[in-house]
Amino acid sequence: MNSDSQQRDNALDWQLQELVEEIKQYSARDDSASIRVKRRIALNKLVNAIKASKRLSKQTQWSELPNYEDYYNEALQITLMEICHKINEYNPQYPVMAWVNKIFQWRFIDVVNKEHKKGLTKVPKGEKISPILSLEDINKELHRSNQISEEEQIKEIINKDPENYLISQHLKDRSDANLKVILIFLLSGKKWREISDNLDVPLTTVSSFYQRRMHKIVSYIKKYI
Repeated sequence: MNSDSQQRDNALDWQLQELVEEIKQYSARDDSASIRVKRRIALNKLVNAIKASKRLSKQTQWSELPNYEDYYNEALQITLMEICHKINEYNPQYPVMAWVNKIFQWRFIDVVNKEHKKGLTKVPKGEKISPILSLEDINKELHRSNQISEEEQIKEIINKDPENYLISQHLKDRSDANLKVILIFLLSGKKWREISDNLDVPLTTVSSFYQRRMHKIVSYIKKYI
């Protein structure tokens, strides 16, 4: 880090610490209406300064997730609310943004885990995240419904598409970017980045399109097993 960047970071941390100390002082005083208003104003200044700091973590380890931006924004909002509620827990021994980004990291994990519980995002322990349900997950879902399914059966149903459902479900104005094509890519072992490149469609767009229809895909396949 060069000296100019270090100076900017030091100035930012001084500004944020001043705001934190101001908020703490208001918190320690009487709970009158005027003090609550001043505290709220100071909290707003702190939140705005954090958002404008350009020092918020990008959480790049999650960038391949479908709906990454939605998760990012949700985790950030939760983080900012938590900071406001737990301002007295801040230890001035550390830079304010280090504290903020650590909480941000924890809350992002919470958001991802919440989606994982819904069955939308799979995060294997100790492994790189798998953005959404795979064909193996479809198979498991079918087994959980007391259905016996082998991968070859799934492949055959996808290729035949008896009701042309998979072909009919496609991105707007892109009939070639349909569920059947996406599933065939997955069957061939392609990753989401490769599928995105092959279809010339943003990764988040194609994966989110697939994800939103996941349960309908399962139901459709179950009919023919």
